[in-house]
Amino acid sequence: MRRLPSGIRLSPPLPIQMFNKAGPIIKALGLWPGLQPKKMIAAAERQCKLSKWPAAHLRALPARTSAFNNDAKLSLFGALAVKGQFMRGLTNSLRFENFIEEHPDIRDEKITRPLFVLGLPRTGTTLLQRLLCMHAGARYLPFWEGYAPLPKVLGAGQDGSDGRIDGAKRALALMKWIAPDMDKIHPLDVADPEECYLIFRTYVLMPPGFDFSYLPSYWRGFSAQDHLDAYRLHKQQLQTYQWLNRREHWVLKCPNHLSGLQHLLNVYPDARIVYTHRDPVKVIPSLCSLTAVAWSMISDDVDLDEVVEFAMGMTQRCQEAGESALKTVPKNQLIHVEFDELVADPVATALSIYDRFGYRR
Repeated sequence: MRRLPSGIRLSPPLPIQMFNKAGPIIKALGLWPGLQPKKMIAAAERQCKLSKWPAAHLRALPARTSAFNNDAKLSLFGALAVKGQFMRGLTNSLRFENFIEEHPDIRDEKITRPLFVLGLPRTGTTLLQRLLCMHAGARYLPFWEGYAPLPKVLGAGQDGSDGRIDGAKRALALMKWIAPDMDKIHPLDVADPEECYLIFRTYVLMPPGFDFSYLPSYWRGFSAQDHLDAYRLHKQQLQTYQWLNRREHWVLKCPNHLSGLQHLLNVYPDARIVYTHRDPVKVIPSLCSLTAVAWSMISDDVDLDEVVEFAMGMTQRCQEAGESALKTVPKNQLIHVEFDELVADPVATALSIYDRFGYRR
């Protein structure tokens, strides 16, 4: 059983370990479940009986799949799990396009003053987002809705009672079984507010930042056009979610927004930004633990030196990109929050954010 010095477990449960031992044999037989974009696209089209794709999704797919095939050192279980995630994103993408075509007034939805919590992982962003989501007018993305976005029948089961919550519960239970220590680091329930990671993953346009595998070729190749596509499609999904269930304002968060803040502001010019800060000496070790556990869910070959390199490099790049973009944010749209102040009085911190930004209590 592989563990970090802190005692956090990296090895998957014994049945998964035994299953993964068949990986070399599967590869030798030429049966490895690799990611093949053309075949996955065809399978998604057959499954959904749809064929209209966003051009940006088709552009992004080869780079993302190539990175998982070549960089991620996937275990057999990991290869199957990642392929399942890609297929879910592909089918969700087709369904979004079809749903918006059937309901074109979705494109008229105004995303007004969305509230984004930005900060490196382990800086209190989860605590702060969940507090802000307790506001009576807050609209957020619960895990179940990000996992299965669209109701099976419009007007019925839009609260997830159409089986989508049950499906998300099963997916979450599997994740917690594979990596029980992940829940200690980042507790998650099916109804909890989820990060924008699930929104970006629909179209495999993941701005550089935290990721669930070691994908250096993908991060290096992510371009300004990719950023623009990511946020344009991010907004399109928000418009759809809002059309289905409108509230007063969005509350969103994801550490990857730091690297894409300039593009976020281009798409959401009236966004309100809450930027959390914490001593990097405390952030880095915690981020390394989170990263190692996340990567070990789908790889038996997690190199801790690569984990450290990733955590250090990601922290530096995201901070530099974020701080550069923050200089362009109007002062009345930006609040800085120190981690120590947040944990000292979380409720007062959340209330002060709403007061300072002018949202109703």
